[in-house]
Amino acid sequence: MPRPRHHVSSHDAAERLAATAPLVTRWIERLLSSLDPPLTVAQYLVLQAVESGEVGGAELARRAAVSAAAISQVVGGLETAGLLERERVPADRRRQAIALTRDGRKALGAARALLRDRLSGLLGGLRGPEADALARLLGRVEETLAGIAPPPRTHPPRPGPPRRRA
Repeated sequence: MPRPRHHVSSHDAAERLAATAPLVTRWIERLLSSLDPPLTVAQYLVLQAVESGEVGGAELARRAAVSAAAISQVVGGLETAGLLERERVPADRRRQAIALTRDGRKALGAARALLRDRLSGLLGGLRGPEADALARLLGRVEETLAGIAPPPRTHPPRPGPPRRRA
């Protein structure tokens, strides 16, 4: 006899997302930092956004979930590492086109492969329909989150001793 379906509200789903997302983020941070060159989550998101096509600064910041002020630092770091290149747009001297370098494409491919392989190992216990449903639903969450900027910080980070890596 089939089990009765339990109705899950969006409130319940939000609680599960809030519990799971930080854990997944920590895994992703650690995996990306193990690459050569190491990447931050923001750098990985910028590489993905640049690969998808011409993206302006505000859109790039939104996709990387960083402030407009921080995006220039992220892009500058990727450029210094040889993963991105910037060129002036002849028609608009204020704009710069950003593109992946050959090394940038290799780094992005390596990051995707590592994340896919290691995270799929964590999800290995899911049956086909469960994995399909999870992939479909996470795609919808990604579309929603990619279209809006994260909420602004309400307080500046507290000064204190430098954080040690755990």
